[in-house]
Amino acid sequence: MAAPDNTDGTGVTTMAALCRFWKSLVAALLWLLCFSWYYLPVSSSAIEQYYSKGFYRIVVAAITSITGSVPFSIILVIVGAAPILFLLCWAVVWITRRKLHKQPHWKGLMWGMEWLFLFLPVVWLWFLVFWGIGYQREPLEKRLEFSSIAISDEEVEHIGNCLLEIIHNDQPQAPSDRDVDRAVASVSRAMREIVLAWDKTPIHLPNRVKATPPGLFLMNGTSGMCVPLTLEPHVDGGLPDSAFVAVAAHELGHITGLCDEGETNLLGYAAGLAADDPYARYAVALGIYRSLARHHPEGSEVALAKLPPQARDDLKRTSEASRRYRIQWLQQWSWRAYNHYLKAQGVQDGVQSYGRGTELLVQAWRSGYVALPELPDPSDMQ
Repeated sequence: MAAPDNTDGTGVTTMAALCRFWKSLVAALLWLLCFSWYYLPVSSSAIEQYYSKGFYRIVVAAITSITGSVPFSIILVIVGAAPILFLLCWAVVWITRRKLHKQPHWKGLMWGMEWLFLFLPVVWLWFLVFWGIGYQREPLEKRLEFSSIAISDEEVEHIGNCLLEIIHNDQPQAPSDRDVDRAVASVSRAMREIVLAWDKTPIHLPNRVKATPPGLFLMNGTSGMCVPLTLEPHVDGGLPDSAFVAVAAHELGHITGLCDEGETNLLGYAAGLAADDPYARYAVALGIYRSLARHHPEGSEVALAKLPPQARDDLKRTSEASRRYRIQWLQQWSWRAYNHYLKAQGVQDGVQSYGRGTELLVQAWRSGYVALPELPDPSDMQ
């Protein structure tokens, strides 16, 4: 039997118009859903219970089991390949419509614009489901009922002395002691135990972080990143080993569902100090001590002079790596952009939230959530 004659193209045209209609409708609904989230009256306690301690735990277990099974960065592959493939498809459709179907240029242009209109809210929802909702969870100090008393100079000095003891006792004695993979895996194990103790809910974490090409983050003044879309923790490959471990502890902290930078610093500190690997404890304690030195009553130079030569050399190598790759204008622009991003997500302090890590460390130590050598009775400091 002969096929029906559709040379007039009416059926094809109608089907194409119907597809465009449904694609536009779906895209509009997705955009509406994205914008609606920021105006929904959802309480932080509900987000804490049903998302952060519920749905997110399922997501992180499923996704990190996949992304953590390969040594390379999946998100870098996606970011590198997806735009190129999209532009190639756009070009092919544009040329085909122009050369074969004799359509005007604007129809070729509209193909890409239509798919972008659909693709962008999909990525936005992807971000919200995998990460963004967590910005609205209850603050860590509220969940753990930290004391809000101001930090005293005596507390800073005492914690600094405790960290010095860890640095002296756990500093590597041989090159083989500087095993980054072993140290990061130790931090991950300790972090799982801490999250279980703090949240009363277990969590799955990868045992490693992924190193990027040297300078990828350092050129804009950062050191690492937890990618929300794939939940992959990354650390700049240009960092020396001790700094790599310390930054890895922070990025693993993000994987637990902590979005606030100060809270993530605290969890990374606590896990590093509780790790069963000496080099992990040394690297994280050194990172904390460098941050704490800014609050030292006698000044940071006096505090840093108390470090053993090996530790001072590690800090020097970290500073040299930062200077080697940093692009000043890019750092200023990216930090302004990140500051606006954090505030848009409800983090009122923006990038200043990084500095809360030291304050939270003191509060966590007071409350017994972080153990340090020779922990004194808090009444002795009254």
